[in-house]
Parts: sequence; structure tokens; C-alpha cells
Amino acid sequence: MTLTQVGGAFLIFILCPLLGGVPLIAWITRALTGRQIRQLGTGNVSVSAAFYHGGKWVGMLAVLSEALKGVAAVLLARAFFPLDPVWEIVALIALVMGRYWFGKGAGTTNVAWGYVAHDPITAALVFVISGIGFTILRERKQGRLSVLVLFPLITALRHPQEGELIGAAIALAVLLGWIYRKIPDDLDMTPDAGQADSQGVFRFFRGDRAVQSLDQVLDARKAGHKAATLSQLKRLGYPVPMGWILVPGDDPDPLFEILKPSPKAPLVVRSSAVGEDSETASAAGQYETILSITSREQLMPAMLALFCFLRSRLSRAISTRSPTARSSYGRADSKAGAGGFFRCCL
Repeated sequence: MTLTQVGGAFLIFILCPLLGGVPLIAWITRALTGRQIRQLGTGNVSVSAAFYHGGKWVGMLAVLSEALKGVAAVLLARAFFPLDPVWEIVALIALVMGRYWFGKGAGTTNVAWGYVAHDPITAALVFVISGIGFTILRERKQGRLSVLVLFPLITALRHPQEGELIGAAIALAVLLGWIYRKIPDDLDMTPDAGQADSQGVFRFFRGDRAVQSLDQVLDARKAGHKAATLSQLKRLGYPVPMGWILVPGDDPDPLFEILKPSPKAPLVVRSSAVGEDSETASAAGQYETILSITSREQLMPAMLALFCFLRSRLSRAISTRSPTARSSYGRADSKAGAGGFFRCCL
């Protein structure tokens, strides 16, 4: 290592953490909206928080600012170590550490665009594979984990003889995974409370399409007439509380990930059937409701209890309907809703 490279290493270990800690997102949000992002929501100074609290244009500028940080760190390392790409990943590690220590963020955008500058082919393969997987599965945590596995793996496959480079990539992935466990996830915040022009982006990255909610256009044949009608009223601007629908056969895990019942925000779980509250039937009083769900531990037993109820009582509910109405009750569902009236169709 030459004297110039020694100085370069010193600059990387000093400048990259400082660069990571520069709160550009907070400055951008404050300048354009007047809002102190550190005092809002999770308190993270992150790209997702910028979209949530500042809106689409603030979020896009936040992406640009953090992308430039990642690219700058890689180019700094390349200037002093043009033949040793390991230092480029070391610079990203230093950047992420500063991002976490000083900026209260994970550095995901820094790493994503820094890796584009470091190894465009590997970055493109990771983006394509993980992007397709996330779009199909809509599982946020699995998508994040897949990225942390993919970029060291593809790096190893493309550079099998470069052990130090592979080790650095693994170290970067482990660091990101550790930070993800240490800071709250901005994507856990309720989309409806965010800026209107960025709610679609926020819902996409949350993976909300894996869960049916009253914010969506619901098919009464699948979600039930009650849920479909309430979703229509909510979209028309009526004060309908937030709700979610889980139909038979759906995986409940994505729904459980976004629900956080508490004594201050209790949930209600209600059973129903597809034809309830349709033009030909109401089934008033025929189904069961469980109130005051204040923890996730209470949520699953409540839903299981309603399953048992539906199995034992559905035939009775159908028998009370007219022949025309009975045709609407072909399958048992269950509903639950939040903010005082949570809905989840099972």
C-alpha cells in the first residue's frame, strides 16, 4: 500500500461515515414542507419517511440525495484503489455505519445505488430477481431478506476467486440486516396518514396488495357484499373506519404483520358470509363479533373462534334465508376492522 493509498484509506474511514450522517433528507423535508422529520412517525430520517411525511417530490429528492451519497463513496474509494474493488464495499460499509450512527437510517438507498456504481451487472441482477419476486409474492420482509442474500451470492458467483470481495459483500449484508433489526420500520406506518400523492408508492413497498382492505375496489363475490359496500362508501369520502378482509385460503401472515392492536387502538373481529348485506339478504344477528382485541396474541385465537362458529352456525344462518337469498351464501367468511371497527374476512 502506497502512502497515497494510506491517506485514501484514512479519508474513507473519516469522510464516508460523516457523509452518511449528513441529514440531507431532514433538510429537504424541512425546506419544502416545514416539517421536522425527526419528530414525526418513527423518527427515522429515511427515504420512506420522506415519502410518507413529505410527499412524492420530497421522497424523490430524498432518493436522489441518498443515491448520490452511495455513488460518491464508491467513486472516492475507486480514486485511491482503482485495482482493488474491495475498498469500494468498505466505503459503503463506512457510509452505512455513519448513516445509522448519525442519521438514524439504514442506508438501503445508499447501498443500492452505490452497488450500481460498484458492480452494475450484479446490481441489475439483484434488482431484477428481487423485484420480480416481490411483485409476485408481495412479502416485504422476505423481499428485504432476499436482497441481503442475493447481492453477496451473485457477487460470489461472478467473482469466485476473490475471497476478500465476497467477504466484504457478506459483511455489508450482515450489517444491513443488523440495522434492520435495530430501527423501526417506516413501512409499518398506516398509509392513510401519509401524504396523499405518495400513498400508492407507500402501499406498494409495504406489500399491501397481498392484503385486501377497504381502500381497494372489492369484488362482492369474493370479499362479501358488506365489505364491498363499505369500501365503496369509504372511497366516496364517507367516514368509514379502516378495515381489512381475509377470505378462505388466503395466507394470514401479511395481514398480521401490518396489524398492531393495542389498548389505545383495539380491533374488532366479525364473522360474515359472502351474501351478507346484499340486495336479497341481510342476515342481521346471525353472525358473531369479538370485541376489544388489544394484542396480536389475542387476534389469532379470535379468528379461530370465529372459524369454529361459522362451521357450526352457517347452515342455520342459510336456512333462515329465502331460496333466492340462500344462493348468495355459498361460502363462509369472517370480517374484522380497525380504529374502533376493524374488518377482516376469513
